[in-house]
Amino acid sequence: MKKVLLTLPLLLSGPVLASQCKVDIKNEIHLDGEAVEIYQKGGDTAIVDANNNLQIAGENVALTTEQKQLLSDYRESLNAYIPRVKQMAQDGLELANNVIDDVAVSFDAPGAFDNVKDSMKKFYEDVESRYYKNGDFILPVDGVSSMADTWTQDLEKAGELFNEEFVISAFNAMSEKMKAEGGINLTQMANSMTELKERVSQSIAEHEKDVIEQGQEFCDSLGDMADQEQKLHQKIPELKDYQVFTI
Repeated sequence: MKKVLLTLPLLLSGPVLASQCKVDIKNEIHLDGEAVEIYQKGGDTAIVDANNNLQIAGENVALTTEQKQLLSDYRESLNAYIPRVKQMAQDGLELANNVIDDVAVSFDAPGAFDNVKDSMKKFYEDVESRYYKNGDFILPVDGVSSMADTWTQDLEKAGELFNEEFVISAFNAMSEKMKAEGGINLTQMANSMTELKERVSQSIAEHEKDVIEQGQEFCDSLGDMADQEQKLHQKIPELKDYQVFTI
């Protein structure tokens, strides 16, 4: 039950996406919601500012109206990545919190698992911080594929971090409830934990399809951006050495 519970938000942001996505990152990209910066391994950059001006290796590139519009569409598509990733992670965390709240209600102890929720929130904030620097969202080379390995390791760490807290909180809440009802009954406690596991599993099953579909839609959008980038490079060949996506 504990492992299943912790898998919920990770499913939305990690291994599912990485395993579904056939697109990866060739050159590191920095996004701030408006501008786009693409970094080659050697250090040279291609920068598209909020006004769709293009600078490559420190030199301004003159653009036609058509080129500027294509670049604008590309910049906006890339920066749309930020809110989608954050929203997916937030949706996963909210779903996990809802399951925890459901568990707490079943124990008649609304605040029994607040410590677990706080730890989970901090854990995801720490994970999110890896992808941000000075306000920019950063995807490194091979960032999508490496995300699978990283998040798998994170899942193991999360299990170690939360399992003890969850078990202690569940035991304490159930014990207090039983004491209030006349005494601790170990058989009843075991049955209650079994029922709890079934309830959590049912909640996950109800949302699993949505999680997978959302992940696939996100991966499809990366594929669309890769196609968009290829068309952009045909019109602005100076950007070919600053390819972001590989398929």
